[in-house]
Amino acid sequence: MAIFLNALGMAIKNLIKTKLLIGTSVVFIIPDLYLNGGLHGVYQSAIIALMFYIGALEFKKLERAILYSIPFFSIFLLLGLKEYEGLLLVLASITTPLATISKDSFKMKSLLLISTVSWGAYAFLINAWFAFLFDLLGFIALIYFFGKYKMEKKKS
Repeated sequence: MAIFLNALGMAIKNLIKTKLLIGTSVVFIIPDLYLNGGLHGVYQSAIIALMFYIGALEFKKLERAILYSIPFFSIFLLLGLKEYEGLLLVLASITTPLATISKDSFKMKSLLLISTVSWGAYAFLINAWFAFLFDLLGFIALIYFFGKYKMEKKKS
């Protein structure tokens, strides 16, 4: 269910539906992470899902708080790095929150492309295959979105 909702959210143009679908897909990842001992991933996924819901509901003050928290969250991740692959998580920790508060579908999907590639590469490097599949299909859906977006631009 998580993989399907993520891919659907990445492929559609509607900004609010995208945020709700991706937020829900992230919620569905949480049990898998918990069962596989990924407690850090559980916490991070809960926060990411909450950010997508806040972005969908356009709570301006909370969106501003998310924006201001990005440098602190990134520094926290940098200081806690235990492997070089974690640098990919730092990149994702910058682009994912920015995507959640984006007001433009194209910009949001551009940020999600960077985030998805970062998460997917990290998942691949640490052999987290469910997470890798989640990001791989999300990446394919983003390519579909950008292709569709380009065709719409040509028509207008």
